[in-house]
Amino acid sequence: MLRSALFALLSLAFAVAAFGQGTTIVEDRLLYADPMIGTQRMGHVYPGASAPFGMVQLSPDTDTIPYAVDGKYNPKVYETCSGYQYDDSTIVGFSHTHFSGTGHSDLGDILLMPTTGPLQMNPGTAAAPQSGFRSVFHHHTENASPGLYGVLLEDHGIRAKLTATTRVGMHSYTFPARRQAM
Repeated sequence: MLRSALFALLSLAFAVAAFGQGTTIVEDRLLYADPMIGTQRMGHVYPGASAPFGMVQLSPDTDTIPYAVDGKYNPKVYETCSGYQYDDSTIVGFSHTHFSGTGHSDLGDILLMPTTGPLQMNPGTAAAPQSGFRSVFHHHTENASPGLYGVLLEDHGIRAKLTATTRVGMHSYTFPARRQAM
């Protein structure tokens, strides 16, 4: 009887200690997660917001490389197949579906790009971003953490923030006070 009571008491103490410790460990691990790992060269990873088993993966798209040039497959499209390439200096927009690490180029669904000034329908080019709606950005204004992404779109002065739940992606844009928002 005494052994049974002692065993039950020790089991309960270990269970309480393990439960409390497990919660702390999970919370602490998120502090070390870096969504930017794998976004450079051939890592094929996007840094945006997603939830475990989520239906959407909000993230910036940094360049649009055509799938075909002169009717032939363009092998350069493979470099940006996740939609984001760390070495790029412009953002074309924020889309809702991305593949991470697959090396498969199928992205850009439901692309949104906030802008200021006159409406532009062409994305422009990385060499001349002002020729379209894309914007220059710098990594020192970019923030990525599990489930959140933010960046300053410098050409438009817009602060973009993205987050996601299991089924919904949410955008938040802070526009400059004295510019026409689009």
